[in-house]
Amino acid sequence: MKNAFMWSLTLLSLTLNLTSCNDDDDAPIINDEVEVQIVSNDSSTPVTLSFEMPLNLENVEVTNSNITLTNVRTGEVQTLTNAIKKTDNDFIATFNEVEEGTYNLKVDGELSFTINGVAGSSKFETTQENISISRTTTSIKVTISTFTAKGGFIISEVFFTGTTTPEGKQYSNDQYIVITNNSDITLYADGIAILESSFMTVDKYEYIPDISKDTMAVEAVYVIPGEGTSVPVEPGKSLTLAVNAINHLEGNANSIDLSSADYEFYDISSNPNFNDVDNPEVPNLDKWFCYTATIYTLHNRGFHSMAIAKMKETKDNWLEKYAYSGKYKMEVKGNTYEMDVKNTYKVPMSWIIDGINLSVEEGWKWNVLPANIDSGWTYCGKTKNDNTRYSKAVIRKTDNEGKYVDTNNSTNDFIPEATPTLLK
Repeated sequence: MKNAFMWSLTLLSLTLNLTSCNDDDDAPIINDEVEVQIVSNDSSTPVTLSFEMPLNLENVEVTNSNITLTNVRTGEVQTLTNAIKKTDNDFIATFNEVEEGTYNLKVDGELSFTINGVAGSSKFETTQENISISRTTTSIKVTISTFTAKGGFIISEVFFTGTTTPEGKQYSNDQYIVITNNSDITLYADGIAILESSFMTVDKYEYIPDISKDTMAVEAVYVIPGEGTSVPVEPGKSLTLAVNAINHLEGNANSIDLSSADYEFYDISSNPNFNDVDNPEVPNLDKWFCYTATIYTLHNRGFHSMAIAKMKETKDNWLEKYAYSGKYKMEVKGNTYEMDVKNTYKVPMSWIIDGINLSVEEGWKWNVLPANIDSGWTYCGKTKNDNTRYSKAVIRKTDNEGKYVDTNNSTNDFIPEATPTLLK
């Protein structure tokens, strides 16, 4: 009886287990042929920044750049340093992984470039807020607009009349020119040439060939030396170029102390009776050409126009290629004479950065410089031999923001017969 009872219990247990298993119809059958899929929760995406540079800039390079991308919700910050790279058509920087969300962007750095052939540099900083980044976001355009590239080097003052001594004698060695960076970016004055026209505004002849539309006939060219970025001029700052950089007060109580000028015109004279004085503390301008074999001075009545240019040839190439061989017809008492143009070179008008026509009311005949450079003219003295012209200069006007007025019209832009800024 006992054995029969135990057998019955065993049979009942086995039946219950089998029933329990057969009732679980939804249980998976796991074998080697089942594919297991894992879904990723990664929501990051690469983002490329494309930088738009200010207009009119050439040869742009970006240095010392810092890019900060801040997640508005989490405060998480991603940074890139010196990651802005130049491509064929653009400047870009790439964040490899950015989580979807809203971000604030800040970019700063330094730009080097050329503008109108002149080297320049500027720091920049720009920000953008609440940028939405998702998987469909592939690029962000960043505009570098924290500065404008307007303006440039201009002639801000010309003191060409000289002074007189206490004895009333004419004194011209204290002449000077001031050029100023009228932009809001740092520009480099290396290679800027100071030009004096060969043609005079008080005499107009028929020149053959006529080069006056496309080139400036010059009788003096002196260039600021440098390697390209050796002479930085910050926004609003100036360079004083003295004919003779000495303290002229020591020999003329009515004159000026120019011993602290930035540059001087220095000439090695072929005549021992006319020797120039070289101030070793003031660098010399590089003399490319001058009509005189002795010492250069500005025309003290202002019959010649002045300009500054960015020379686009080496000195030797320019001297070889840009000599002006021409003729002109001169009438004297009803007779016409054909004359040779002598001691003259030419500079393309496209190289000229700024220019100023000088003349006198009594004698003005024409503007040597074309209207796109200077459509007017200015003066010191009303007549050709006006003795009241001494100790006077032409000085460029300033606007309400403190910048120099530059409408390419000297009649409008300059104060004639002004007191020189360096004359005390």
